[in-house]
Amino acid sequence: MNGALAFPGLEEPHGWNDPALLGAELPGAGAVSSASGLAALYAAAVTGVNGSARLLTPDTVTDAVRELSSGVSWSGFPDLGARWGSGFLLDAPRFRPMLGRRSFGNDGAGGQFAFGDDEFGVGFGYVANRMIGHGDARAGRLIAAVRECLTGG
Repeated sequence: MNGALAFPGLEEPHGWNDPALLGAELPGAGAVSSASGLAALYAAAVTGVNGSARLLTPDTVTDAVRELSSGVSWSGFPDLGARWGSGFLLDAPRFRPMLGRRSFGNDGAGGQFAFGDDEFGVGFGYVANRMIGHGDARAGRLIAAVRECLTGG
């Protein structure tokens, strides 16, 4: 945040879990949720929950998973393999593998990740209670296990 805050979770004892920081409700950076809440949100989007209709039609998901951006980021980071659709991160085997071509979601600092996939009928959510920093592979390991359960490979 351009020096306004120390990188959360690494230099400060409470990081993003500091009640004062959470109370600031920073737009786009202060969201607080549970893994089950995020998974339910994406499940509702792609399959519906508890007998309700899905929130996004198949055509809307098709539009969301159409790649609109990839390559070197605006901030100058090299091409890490990230792919973006209509506001969502897409399945990107080198950067953030999900389940496949119909997967879409978003990640966050500290390894948080949530996505939905209407082909597999999955809403996935992972939140960390401890920030590790760059190279955090915890969510990736869980996603690989889900993929193994669904596809056998």
